[in-house]
Amino acid sequence: MNNTQKGRNDLIHWKRELRKNIYQVNPDFQHSIQYYYTKRADSLSKQLYDFGGNVARKLEPLVNENDYRLNLPRLEKYSGIGEFTDEIIHHPNYLEAGKIIYGSGMMKLANKPGNLLESLCYFFLSSHAGEAGHNCPIACTAGILRVFRNSPDFPQKKNYWKKLTDPNFETNYTGAQFVTEVQGGSDVGKNATKATKAPNSEWEIYGEKWFCSNADADLILITARYDEVISGTKGLGLFLVPAILENGERNKYSIRRLKEKIGTRTMASGEIDFEGAWAIPMGPVEEGFKSLMSNVLHLSRLYNSFATLGISYRAYQIAHSYSRFRHAFGNPIIHYPLVMENLAKIKAENTAMLAAIMHTTSLQDKYDSSKNSSSKDALLLRLLANLNKYITAFWMVEHVHHAIDVLAGNGAIESFSPLPRLLRDSIVLENWEGTHNTLRMQILRDMEKFQIHTTFLEHLKKELVGIQDQPEITQLLKKKLNELKKEIIDLLESEINLKQLNIRYVVHQMILLFSAIQLLKEGLHQIKHNCSDSKLNCLTFFINLHIKKNKINLSYYKSISKIIY
Repeated sequence: MNNTQKGRNDLIHWKRELRKNIYQVNPDFQHSIQYYYTKRADSLSKQLYDFGGNVARKLEPLVNENDYRLNLPRLEKYSGIGEFTDEIIHHPNYLEAGKIIYGSGMMKLANKPGNLLESLCYFFLSSHAGEAGHNCPIACTAGILRVFRNSPDFPQKKNYWKKLTDPNFETNYTGAQFVTEVQGGSDVGKNATKATKAPNSEWEIYGEKWFCSNADADLILITARYDEVISGTKGLGLFLVPAILENGERNKYSIRRLKEKIGTRTMASGEIDFEGAWAIPMGPVEEGFKSLMSNVLHLSRLYNSFATLGISYRAYQIAHSYSRFRHAFGNPIIHYPLVMENLAKIKAENTAMLAAIMHTTSLQDKYDSSKNSSSKDALLLRLLANLNKYITAFWMVEHVHHAIDVLAGNGAIESFSPLPRLLRDSIVLENWEGTHNTLRMQILRDMEKFQIHTTFLEHLKKELVGIQDQPEITQLLKKKLNELKKEIIDLLESEINLKQLNIRYVVHQMILLFSAIQLLKEGLHQIKHNCSDSKLNCLTFFINLHIKKNKINLSYYKSISKIIY
């Protein structure tokens, strides 16, 4: 066999390996299911195993084809006979991908208080295929369900609720949330779209929304100014706008054009003009922005974290597998220290972040299902959601980028692997639901207004109580916790401009420490119950990389090899 044929055969074997069940090839995630679902881990693992097989063998090929430039969604304003339709046309693979993702039943799970983490475990797996045209609408739909739980009844609510939780993509409803306007993204207080009361006391929406993802959604959550005298976010109400009215007519809004995005291209985003669209207020209009933040954006940030981690881990799987089959200078490239380090960094950081967001979501489930949850608990969850969204989005783009590095020139080829698509998706997800600076500044405001850092530090201190194994690591984390407390005090006592600059460093230290503590807890459980030190190896390297910041030596090299072999 000549070298050319051997090289191609190696690639064939690599491609076959990428079709393996993505749940089966991730024993650390399997352990996370054991950790959080002790009594029913086996049954849930079986369901996740079945779904993981569908993601690798069916969903990813569909999404790859759907993302081809000639297969992207297009807007048809009129039918062949000149009738106004404003219809978005998707490639047939879009429907097939939707059947797989919604068929998991994750929306029914998300609808029940206390089951969010279980739903997001499916979402994490589906996100291995990137945004896939459906994962953003999944998050938006979950936001509507959450608003429904926390808002008064209205005549159509029961039917809408049933449609939103239907696992059949051919008959269900999907949701969207339209907030952004051309004059400002994060500065929501500048929103000018109006909600006016008609003579029959029903609400109508007039104005323009600038970035409308899932533009062909069945139900839309929208912010609109219910009182022009009240400036800022206090004058914004939250409304539900159905695409089709009960009489079968289209609601009064039209799609101006679709956005040509760098990523998440198979999910239609557009600019939409509202021309007196009939709308239902979601609770008292004066509490609209509060409801948006606490129900919709908060939940979307949790979803965004799981989405980015799914993309990141799939990039790692692709690159790790490739490095085992690709030979250079007589050896598989996985044996070269710089490649090893690259892969180890992705896996260790991903494993730590997954531990952090799963713990956060478990706290969210406790909050949602408890009758004794407090405002202090809600503020802690808001902080944790913001911290997780920041770090997952911050590192994900780097992870996919470095996975492409492993494939070298092949990594840039669209038809060679999903990595170029995953990179494009990751860039969009990085800025959705709050940029890094938006999240940092919200955390700073919460520190100043609510002293939320005190609750956060108390939570971390409590998490470390009772841990007796790994005393060296535990003592280091306690020491870093005390140092963080001092850094936060210094930050809050500094001049305002310095606060805004230094919050970046403090936020980064907060989530590093939080992630390390959660990974320590999971690692100790894993070695006790699974006889595996995989997570503790990831933790050791994570600490050396980000907390100790040790020099590169033989011990550093050995910690790398333990992670990737």
